[in-house]
Amino acid sequence: MSRSTLYLFSLQAVFVLSWSSGFIGARLGTEDAGAINLLFWRFLLVTACLLPFVWQRLWALSRAQLRYNAIIGFLSQFAYLVSVYIAIRGGLPAGIAAIICALQPLITAALAARGNHERSGLQEWLGLVIGFSGVGIVICGEYALSDNNIGIGLYALPLIAAITLSIATLYQRQQSVLATGHSKDGQLMPLFLQSATTLVLLFAAGLALNDLQVPTQANVWVAVGWLTLFSTFIAYLSLWTLLKRMSATRVSALVYLEPPVTLLWAALMFGDALHWTTYVGILVVATGVLITRRRSHACAVCSEA
Repeated sequence: MSRSTLYLFSLQAVFVLSWSSGFIGARLGTEDAGAINLLFWRFLLVTACLLPFVWQRLWALSRAQLRYNAIIGFLSQFAYLVSVYIAIRGGLPAGIAAIICALQPLITAALAARGNHERSGLQEWLGLVIGFSGVGIVICGEYALSDNNIGIGLYALPLIAAITLSIATLYQRQQSVLATGHSKDGQLMPLFLQSATTLVLLFAAGLALNDLQVPTQANVWVAVGWLTLFSTFIAYLSLWTLLKRMSATRVSALVYLEPPVTLLWAALMFGDALHWTTYVGILVVATGVLITRRRSHACAVCSEA
């Protein structure tokens, strides 16, 4: 194995582990800190770390750029993460949450169109139905084989998260003209603006719910540092580095490794049980993803011809 191949393989491993770490960090900190409170301190730290790098360029931003990143931040960070963290705080295993969130590419593909107003094809919807079937197998297995008394509403929260992230993805595609400042902003400015939006929303939600307090438990601060370093900075840095060396399609395929990695990680770290129905559900979800990706790849080839 050449040095460049080994480096690329290591980079992909870091990418998968760092993106999976968000579910583990949520499990690590929400039990003592609460979902809103943990996220608030995470994004306060993220925003504070990014501010020195973008401060001088803030005043040159247009209203369109601010509005664009605020909407993306609300959908892809605030709504997505709050839904996932509340579910995990309520007792939903981190690996199960990751499996349900893995439906996001299927939901996006089913709702998206190749053109501006073209309807999605049958294959996208077939992949979505198969993916939902796989998640259904996992949920039924949890109810039948697990001792956890988890309400069905907790299973719906990661699905809501997947839907909000899909909406953010579609909005980003449709409003790409408004994001012309991205080329000048680089990567840090959008991350800062979206994180700052999320921080403001978390502050408002925390005040309304009386859920903001300075954590006193050491494990909560470990989780905050974990989520800031691994789930934010290393995750995004590895993503940007991979996109320079691989196609976006190949990078997105790595995201589908998150559920099994999260399941194994949670089993080793927290002792979460792994049922046979979970493995079957993962295979069914992967089948739905494969069907959808084959359709997307064929469309890409046709558009390039």
